[in-house]
Amino acid sequence: MSFDLDKDNSLIDTSVLPNDIFTRIDGDFFSIVKILAGYSIVNILRIRLINSARKLLNTPDVFAFFRIESEETDTLKAESCLKSKTGEYIVKPGIQVGLSYLIKLLQKN
Repeated sequence: MSFDLDKDNSLIDTSVLPNDIFTRIDGDFFSIVKILAGYSIVNILRIRLINSARKLLNTPDVFAFFRIESEETDTLKAESCLKSKTGEYIVKPGIQVGLSYLIKLLQKN
């Protein structure tokens, strides 16, 4: 096992990632994402066409598309966000943490 102490003092166990994570795409990539970050993150990445670790690491704001009003994103917004009384969508904390954890793992690998 390979544990790394992150800047916020949390342990990051990079051994949970397969050695070939940067060659996996589509279903092979999403199966790992589902295990490590959850099904909601898989849905978000799919709609954004982020189908690999390299694309994910090169995407500055994965949640930016939630600002777009569209029928295609309404279901995903309902699943992944809280809607404030002012109509603003706020990504649920667990989803934010899941994505942050996944990105930290990839960056340390």
